[in-house]
Amino acid sequence: MMRYTARLRAVVRPCLLFSSAAFVVLAPLPAFPAPPPHTTSLPTPQPPADTPPQVAPPTKSKPDPLIEASKALRTATKPAEARALERQVETLRQRGLTASTRLLLENADSSLKDHDYRKAEGALDNALVLQPDKAFIRRGRARVRYAAGDFEGAISDLGVALHLDPDDPLSWQLLSQIEEERHNIRVALQAAQQVLVVDPLASGAAKRVKTLQASLDGRAI
Repeated sequence: MMRYTARLRAVVRPCLLFSSAAFVVLAPLPAFPAPPPHTTSLPTPQPPADTPPQVAPPTKSKPDPLIEASKALRTATKPAEARALERQVETLRQRGLTASTRLLLENADSSLKDHDYRKAEGALDNALVLQPDKAFIRRGRARVRYAAGDFEGAISDLGVALHLDPDDPLSWQLLSQIEEERHNIRVALQAAQQVLVVDPLASGAAKRVKTLQASLDGRAI
């Protein structure tokens, strides 16, 4: 009896080699029904936590149409081409105007035609408050101030306008005209020469440069 008990104890001793009490040495395990199949879906694989986020490649900015048209105007080879580009750049300069600004510009134009320079300048003052980045509005106010005899105010406006838009031939033309009337022929000539830089085929620009150069040199044309 003692031998049988010792043998039974030997049978149920766990197998420590596998570190689990479920394994029994020397004795067969009783039969158990098979467990139902495991139906739980596997988790969706996730990227490692330290994976850097995907960054979209930078998009190439579109060129400014006004800059491109101004470049084309500098290299125009025919007068008809130059006239078409002059109209195009003026249209591009007026893009992005608000309805309020357009109304003020119309009022200024109407007042200028009636020679009401104070009212025209006031409308342009308000337009510049709304859209101070529009250089052609300053050029327009310079024209009004010039018509009213305010040469200093006109030149001041043209300085700002040309700082914002140095490729504007109309601003250079107006500056040359004003400086000539102020008998500042050297500056008038420099402005006229700049017209030929930004618009080489500008109507009458080459002849004006010759006239101013002759006047500066004391020669008759």
